[in-house]
Formats: sequence, structure tokens, C-alpha cells
Amino acid sequence: MKTTNSYLFKLAKKNVNRNRGRSFFIGLSVSLSVVMAVWILAFFDGMNHQIEKAVVVGNVGYWQLQEANYADTTDPLSPRVWDASFEKALQDKKILSYSPELVLDGYLSGPYGNAALQVVGVDFALHQKTMDIGSHLDSGSWPTNNERGIVIGRETAERFQYVVGDNLVMNFQDAKGELRSELLPVLAIYHHNGRTFERRYAYVSGDIVEEYLFGVADPRTMIHRVVVMTKDLPSGQETMEQAARTSKTELRSWKQINPEMGVVLDFHEGLIRFFFIIIAITVTVTILTPVSMLWQERLGEIRMMSTIGVPRKTIWRLGMFEAGIMTLLSATAASIVLIIIISINSKTGIHFRELAQGQGLERAGIQLPTAIYPLLLAKQLFVTYGFVVFIMFLSYGFAVRSVVKKAEAVT
Repeated sequence: MKTTNSYLFKLAKKNVNRNRGRSFFIGLSVSLSVVMAVWILAFFDGMNHQIEKAVVVGNVGYWQLQEANYADTTDPLSPRVWDASFEKALQDKKILSYSPELVLDGYLSGPYGNAALQVVGVDFALHQKTMDIGSHLDSGSWPTNNERGIVIGRETAERFQYVVGDNLVMNFQDAKGELRSELLPVLAIYHHNGRTFERRYAYVSGDIVEEYLFGVADPRTMIHRVVVMTKDLPSGQETMEQAARTSKTELRSWKQINPEMGVVLDFHEGLIRFFFIIIAITVTVTILTPVSMLWQERLGEIRMMSTIGVPRKTIWRLGMFEAGIMTLLSATAASIVLIIIISINSKTGIHFRELAQGQGLERAGIQLPTAIYPLLLAKQLFVTYGFVVFIMFLSYGFAVRSVVKKAEAVT
């Protein structure tokens, strides 16, 4: 048996080499199809990954545990108490970091105009660990000890002509319904996540928001939401659901908080499937026809083998050996090309500066990337190469079956 298989394998190699032109065409078609399929998958996965990061890294996070009333109405007057049991619910190895927040809708007044501003009360150390905004500062330094002051975005600073050290006037309504104004020094100016984000969000110590809204200033006693970072959505789902039950809060994923960008990613997933179906149909038609013609031309040879008593299963093994050799050659060629292309693109990126016309692209208040870096994943290779192996062996199977039946019909 081993000797027979060795002989059939050598014969298969000779048959592939004998029809070099046809074999080259089949191999080239398969290789190009694999390269295109994997590159498209890598491109869209890279784009989705960058869009997701643009939404997540800022003030949204992968998940948020929100106080029930705030989750339904964004009413800030019934915050959740931050206690030891709540903090214990977030002590899980799948939770990378978290940042408790109090949210205050304020109104900025100055000599250059007025603007609505969402003031987020945070623990500066926890927030930096979670969102890393302190690494994107134009001036000043990210607070470390919950200093009394405010961190604003560059768009806000430029519009109102603020620099670090200036005092800004913040107007808001407290829990009693009374209008109040407070003077806050600018501690730092950040440049991160797009102009809309910079215009809208400012950061202060959570103690300040507690004091403004409720007249208390105990460290981290109240929260409206907790921003949580996990590795990704799927890996954190079960852990976050348990944390929500334990803390009796409402769980929201970033796709629920920013549904517009969630729809964009779902649309991209649909495009990936559509492109893959188109490529699959093209590959199937491209391979089936030349393989069938190749074996039809060998009808006389197969007829002679049947006449001298070569079993059908031996002819089938010969065909499968040829399919395996062609698959191996095509996969090797495709892998070499993919390594070159993806290696280059992963460093240089694929730029869309012309579409952006020199401006940042923003959707739903989030700055989108103008340079896409393809992301090569194991699942892309598994699906694509698995499909090619299936189609290659299926094509040879149909061709061998057709020729064998014709040969046996004559004999």
C-alpha cells in the first residue's frame, strides 16, 4: 500500500508538471483569490478594530455599569452609592481597569461666548489607568491627587482662549434646582479623540461634582456610572453581567452607548461576508472548468487504466494526490505574497487623506482613522485556506468522477 501511494504521488507530480500551463493558471487563480480574500478580511478587521478603539478609548469604555435611573433618563439626581461591595464586584481578572464617574451638565461662560459642557467627575488616577487621556495633553499635566481644577479639550481652550492656569466660570443647576456658578482653574488641556469630543467633555475630581450637586465632598461616595475596560466585548460579557447583578446596576456595552458606530461595524461585517461570497463563487467557477477540461483530455489514459484492471479507488487516489499538490503549491505562493503585502501595509497603512481633504473624519462625535492598518487574524487564514482546500478537492472530485464514469461506460 505504501509503495502504491508513493508511486501514485510521483505520477501525480508528473501529471501536474506535464500540464504546466494549465496547472499554472489554476494555481495562479487560487493564489490570487486567497490573497484577495485574506487581504479584504484583514483590511475590514483592521478598520473595525481601529473604529472600535476610537470609540472605546475616550469616555465610553467597552462596558458601563450605570445607575438604573441615570441609564434610563440621564437624570443625575439619584446616583448610586460607591461602596466596598460595588468595588469587590469589579475585582475580576477579566476586568483590566475601571473608572467610577459622576456626570454634571454645565454651561461655560466667558468673554468669547457660551457653550454647554459635560463635566465628568473622576478619580484621576483610575481614569488615567482606564482611558489614558493624560498621555494626550497639549499643555499642563494630568492631575494625580484629585486637585481642585478642571481638564478641558483643545477645541474648548482655543474657542475661549484659555491656557493652563486661567480660571473659567462654570454654571450649573444643583440638586435643589438652584443655579450656581463656580470658578475653576485650568489644570491641563488635552488633544484626543476628535474636535467634537474636545468641545464636549471636561474632567474634574469626583469630589467637586458631589459638592456641586449634593453639597457633600466625601471621596468617591457617589457615582452615575462605572466605565470598564476588558480585553474585548465577547471575553467580558459573562463577567460584566455578573458584576451588574451583584452591583444592581444596568449594563451597557459601547455598541449600546454609541449605536451609530455599532451599526457601522455591523455593516462592515456584512460587507466582509458579501465579498467573501463573491470571491467564493469566482474561485469555484475558475477552478471547476479548467480542472474538468484537464481530466477530460486524459480520458484515453484513464480508459486504458480501467481496461488493464486498475481499480477505481486507485484512480481516485491519483486525483486526490494531484489536488493536494496543487493546493500546497497555491497555498505556498499565496502565503509568500500575503506576508509581503500585509507586512508592508501593517507598517505604512492604507491612507485616505484625499477623502478626508486634510480634515479629520468624525462620526457620532468620534474621530475616525484616516489610515487603516490591516489586521491579520488566524480565523481569516483558517476560513480562507479551508475554503480553498474544500473547493480544490471538490473540483478534482467532480472531474475524476466524470472521467471514470465515461471510461467505465466504454469498457
